Amino acid sequence: MTDVLIDKDKLNEAKQDANSIKNSVKRTEQYCETLLSITSSSSWKGKSKDAFLTYLEIIVQYHHDLSEAVDLQKEALQNLEQYIGEFPQDSRVSKVRNI
Repeated sequence: MTDVLIDKDKLNEAKQDANSIKNSVKRTEQYCETLLSITSSSSWKGKSKDAFLTYLEIIVQYHHDLSEAVDLQKEALQNLEQYIGEFPQDSRVSKVRNI
C-alpha cells in the first residue's frame, strides 16, 4: 500500500480553478436572471414567450444548483488544505486504500 499524497501546488491550482469556476457560474447566473427579468416584463406575448420563459427558469435553476455545488467544492478544497496533516489518518482513506 502506498500513502495518499496531496501535492500542495496542485491543491493551490485546484483552488484557483474552483474560484474561476465560481466566478464564471455566478456571472452567467446573473446574466440568466437578467434575461429572465427582461423577458418577463417584455411586450412579447404568446406560447413562444411562455415556452422561452419556462426554458429560462430551468436554466436559472440549473445555474443556482451549480453555484451551490461549486461553493461546496471550494469549501472542500479549503478544508483539505486545513486538515492536510490529518487526512491520511481519516477512516475513509483507509477504506479507499483497501479497495
